[in-house]
Amino acid sequence: MGATRFAGDVVLDLLSGMDTPRTRLEMVRRKPVPFPPEPVRWVGIEATRRSLARADANGGKENLWLKAMARLGLGFDS
Repeated sequence: MGATRFAGDVVLDLLSGMDTPRTRLEMVRRKPVPFPPEPVRWVGIEATRRSLARADANGGKENLWLKAMARLGLGFDS
C-alpha cells in the first residue's frame, strides 16, 4: 500500500511539473533497464537462480555470472 501511495504522489508531482524531493530521486529521473523478450528473459532468470543456489551451497562465493550482474548494477548488493 505504501509503495502505491508513493508512486501516486510521484506521478502527481510529475504531472503538475513540481520540483519536489520525490521528483529529484534517481529512481524517478532514470529510465529502468527494460526486461528482454522471451526466451532471453527465461535464460537470464534461470542462470541467476542457479548461480544463487550454487553460491548458497559454496558459502556465498559468487560465480562469474553473479559478478557480471553486480558490475552492471543488477546485483542484489547494487
